[in-house]
Amino acid sequence: MSIVILDDETASKIAAGEVIERPASVVKELVENALDAGARRIEVEVREAGRGLIRVSDDGCGMTRGDAVLSLQRHATSKLRTADDLFAISTLGFRGEALPSIASVSRLTLVARAEGADSGSRLVVAGGEVMELEDIGAPVGTDVSVARLFFNTPARLKFLKRDATELGHITDVVTRFLFSHPHVSFRLRVENRELLHHSASPDLRAAVLAAWGRELADAMLPVEKRAVGMSVKGLISPPLLQRATRSHQFLYVNRRWVRNRMLAHAVDEAYRGVVPEKRFPAVVLLLEIEPHAVDVNVHPMKTEVRLSREPEVHHLVHAALREAVESAGAPAIRLGQPSPEPAVTLQAGQEQAPAQQQLGAGWAGTLAAPGLLSPAFRAAIGDRLELRPLAQLRETYILAESRAGLLLVDQHRAQERILYERFTQARVSRRPPSQALLAPAMVQLGSREAAAVSQQMDDLGAVGFQLEPFGRDAFLVRAVPAQLREGDAEALVRDLADELSAEGQGTSVERRREKLLITLCCRSSVKAGDRLSHDEMTELLHDLAATARPYTCPHGWPIVMTISNFEIDRKFNR
Repeated sequence: MSIVILDDETASKIAAGEVIERPASVVKELVENALDAGARRIEVEVREAGRGLIRVSDDGCGMTRGDAVLSLQRHATSKLRTADDLFAISTLGFRGEALPSIASVSRLTLVARAEGADSGSRLVVAGGEVMELEDIGAPVGTDVSVARLFFNTPARLKFLKRDATELGHITDVVTRFLFSHPHVSFRLRVENRELLHHSASPDLRAAVLAAWGRELADAMLPVEKRAVGMSVKGLISPPLLQRATRSHQFLYVNRRWVRNRMLAHAVDEAYRGVVPEKRFPAVVLLLEIEPHAVDVNVHPMKTEVRLSREPEVHHLVHAALREAVESAGAPAIRLGQPSPEPAVTLQAGQEQAPAQQQLGAGWAGTLAAPGLLSPAFRAAIGDRLELRPLAQLRETYILAESRAGLLLVDQHRAQERILYERFTQARVSRRPPSQALLAPAMVQLGSREAAAVSQQMDDLGAVGFQLEPFGRDAFLVRAVPAQLREGDAEALVRDLADELSAEGQGTSVERRREKLLITLCCRSSVKAGDRLSHDEMTELLHDLAATARPYTCPHGWPIVMTISNFEIDRKFNR
């Protein structure tokens, strides 16, 4: 195949694809330009989830007529002068690709006026071609309207997600800038409805209040610590306020939102032992470090960075967060007490699971999936596995005795299986039982989570919830699924809202409801760290025995692990 030089139109569309992946990418690039222009007020307007219109206006320094024309040229920028500047980036948008890339796949209208200029300029570009250029009256600043995004690249338009997903990404982008620039006023409007509004304030807590609501904003713990050549500050949630996903974790390097495994690991380590596994605190952290120690050219979208002083940064962030977490206090770990209990019988079925799992220090435990038990264990139990609950281990596992040896039952996964089968039976009857709350619970959500709940009210109703809108981003919870144990309905709805707003959900009704059902079971079950009485342990094992698949949870993970009498005797050289 021969090599050819691409024509300008094709090359510009490829360049656009590197920068503009979805409507949220347009918002990101335009807001970055506004901030770099010194804006103190930024307004974002969106229609049709960004497909129809994205408009970003600001009160920054604006542009002259000549600068407006140059801004639509490839590789034009006001932020770099030499190649050396690439290694000490201090601005947000610097590539010189944003405006021409956006203009090549949309109809873009730019209105700008520089401070001190007698008039402004209006420039219209469609598919990369300049259609209009005129002088007009305009306030100081810049106003960019992007209409019919991807009109000439239908393949890219086809791969956009549902409106709720795209709006969620846009809300996330604005929230990122809100946290990193609380001194700037932000307003986000969607279909003429105000979704987010923050008045400029030097206090980061005010930005958290605008994005996440008062409950979380008031509870956040301040973080601030310095070291040579770097500092970190921000707000983090106390251990008891957790989320189901990392959607409430925002990390910044020199006020640029980033993804960085080292920083995420430092956060996880700081909360280790005080937040359950697979639960995540809310975090807004701003790391400041010398620009020459940061490489922002790792990723085309500048969302990943490489730090030259990673060990020092990790230590600083971990120490700062750990100090704040410890100042809030952490719950103590309590162990259960052994006591004889009635036997419980599990029917052996046909579940499959990995054959071996290490228990540390050389203990070999066999996952109790029928067909994979050791011959001695299998011969001792036959087709029925009789269990006698003894105690809890680390308030996470139920220790149970059988005539074949010792079993460890994951209490969380066991109840997940129980609830899943009960909910599944209720779904088959098409009449999911609900239990009305004595008093409706009011839940205030973030903008993205509220949008996701509004989109999937029918799905929530299908599993037994009764919700109704109650003002901006708030809902009244009138009833919850009847199968749930008593608990905090508000916290449960928050968890489900986090999951519903996460990326990667199926588009079909059945797939969405299945995912919701599994999530509901997970969030409603007893957790690692929950103390159970011996009666509760016995009841849990009885209920597990009544399920069709007592050996694996709905996620496919094992529920029961066995240590045979033979293995125990061998370890003691008996």
